[in-house]
Amino acid sequence: MIALFPDVTDSTGNIVQTDLQRISLAPGYYLVSYKVSGIFDSPNYMQVTPSYNGTSHLETGIYFATSANGSSAAGSAFFIIRAPTSTVLSLTYSGSANAKEGDVNMTILKLERDI
Repeated sequence: MIALFPDVTDSTGNIVQTDLQRISLAPGYYLVSYKVSGIFDSPNYMQVTPSYNGTSHLETGIYFATSANGSSAAGSAFFIIRAPTSTVLSLTYSGSANAKEGDVNMTILKLERDI
């Protein structure tokens, strides 16, 4: 899983970072936006997959392949989570090598919509 370092915390308690890799969401609807980037020393691929409601979601994941040494890879996605019960959100990285100078940005907003 990818480590996430909080910048702004949610004072309502609906969005709580339980550790560096997991974010707990109270029941509700959430708009999630995330961006990842990194540089690879050699040709590689980057796949980042969100997990929530007990399963991985490839349909909201990011995939990027590089074909040259020193290439950068980046991607972003937006999606809405329907959490009928409390759920844990995390991002998982897979690739044939680790990126350097990586960056992850995530924004989560609870929507005012009934379950």
